[in-house]
Amino acid sequence: MTQTPMPASTGGIAACPICHGPLAVEARELWCDKGHRFDKAREGFVNLLRPGKSRKAVIGDDADMVADRRRFLDRGHYQVLSEGIAELVRDLDAERPVESLLDVGCGEGTFTAAMLGALADDDSPAPTRMAFDISRPAVKVTARRAPAALTCVASVIDMPVLDHSVDVLTSIMAPLHEAEFARVIRPGGRIVVVSPGDSHLAQLRQVLYPHYRPHDEQVALTESLDVVEQRRFTSHVHMGSAQELHEVWGMTPYRWNTPLDGQERFAKLTELDVDVHFVATVFRAV
Repeated sequence: MTQTPMPASTGGIAACPICHGPLAVEARELWCDKGHRFDKAREGFVNLLRPGKSRKAVIGDDADMVADRRRFLDRGHYQVLSEGIAELVRDLDAERPVESLLDVGCGEGTFTAAMLGALADDDSPAPTRMAFDISRPAVKVTARRAPAALTCVASVIDMPVLDHSVDVLTSIMAPLHEAEFARVIRPGGRIVVVSPGDSHLAQLRQVLYPHYRPHDEQVALTESLDVVEQRRFTSHVHMGSAQELHEVWGMTPYRWNTPLDGQERFAKLTELDVDVHFVATVFRAV
């Protein structure tokens, strides 16, 4: 299958959510050859949800969840993942130059920024570096943290990305969509999926849930793609205040599904030592 041609005016990977043609990226707007235009918000991101999707409804992580995640990650508790994913992307670039990178479900941009730093991009928006999330509050933060990327509000089930245009696609603790991943990745491109390891936050989960079970490390894509590498990033961190504990609880699905008795046990904690454990699985497209 041949790679989708890109007009000289773009040189990038972004696609119009209306006609699916290439998007030219300018300082304040994006546009395609058919005249569809998308203005950037003052924070620097652009909404590329397909028209008809609600632009006002609260979708994805809300502002409180994003704020908890930003504060928690700023404390360095997941530094092992920031450093590990940066090293992995640097190694992929050495193996084959990463001409285009797409971070799917980028959240508030901590790991996006780490990966772009590994690729030594400058601070100007580059149409071959793209990050998106369906959460508008999250994307607002990403636009500040990773200015070298084109940052968008978009959905993983309908990605505004050109067919077979992406060298490296990353999905870090984010939803997967096999068909869309296969559509946008180039032949020989790499897909990197980071998921929680079996012991990730085990000590916290034992407090929250009466019938604790380790995380399932199976990645759905292994049924259709060949795994070429897997790396583990592990650490042991101390959360030394009720505030830190509230942040990690508030930034995860635990805030929605913790039973009442687990919430009561959690409320009594003032500190906790936990394992941090991530698994990065690298797939190669045929």
